[in-house]
Amino acid sequence: MNCKAKITIKLRDNQWKITTFDDIHSHELTSPVKRQMHHSHSQFRNNKSCKNLIEQLGGSNFKPAQIKNAINSTSNALVVSTNQVIAHLRALRENNMGKEAVTVANHFQKRKSEDPNFYFELELDTNGTLRSMFWADSRAREAYLTFTDVIIFDVTYKTNRFKIPFAPFTGVNHHRQSTLFGCALLADEREETFT
Repeated sequence: MNCKAKITIKLRDNQWKITTFDDIHSHELTSPVKRQMHHSHSQFRNNKSCKNLIEQLGGSNFKPAQIKNAINSTSNALVVSTNQVIAHLRALRENNMGKEAVTVANHFQKRKSEDPNFYFELELDTNGTLRSMFWADSRAREAYLTFTDVIIFDVTYKTNRFKIPFAPFTGVNHHRQSTLFGCALLADEREETFT
């Protein structure tokens, strides 16, 4: 395009100085349609109703591209990218995970006070964020002591909001019915986590 625009910055006396600046472009900088995608022109970061809609649709298991299409088709003034949707949902999940972990821990403590044989274990990372949890009530623990011929540990369930594996420990009772021994939510599927 033979564009002559440029900026030159040099370090002089421990300070950065602009020595050359030419803003004459031989081309259009951004098409009008894409201009709203730039952070400086985006209305998304200040639009609470848009973020609320993303959260509601995300909570209803809409995929980020579907959320983007829904918002962009209903709003003339606001254009949202799939990456913005993904970033907002990721930040929301990270913020909520800590709050939900406290709620779960409080619930487990309450269950423990009502059922002395209720057992739970929470694993936190170095930042204090919940990584994994295991729990079993007295009925499940009693079933485990009685019916240990068949034990199934399955980590194929990943339908929860945080996409972390749900791992039920199940077995078979004397009536050949499935019985639950305990449950876990796991940070990942590595051997150390399973242990």
